[in-house]
Amino acid sequence: MAKLKDKLKHLYKWQDKEPTRDEAKVFIRDFLWDEKTGLPVDFYTQNDVERKSADVFYHVYRAYPTVPSPYYAAAG
Repeated sequence: MAKLKDKLKHLYKWQDKEPTRDEAKVFIRDFLWDEKTGLPVDFYTQNDVERKSADVFYHVYRAYPTVPSPYYAAAG
């Protein structure tokens, strides 16, 4: 999450434009697919990674309209 939050901080109004939303989606997918940071290839197929990427993106889209998240700040 730290790397993703850092990425989102530098994307101006990242939710407002398709290219910036796509950039966030690709970042998440690449992170989960990476041999060092990603999900274990012995247990997760490409379809699994795509589904998990979509799940993570959905959460981030809802919880992080800005960084830091206004939702987590209110809960703390």
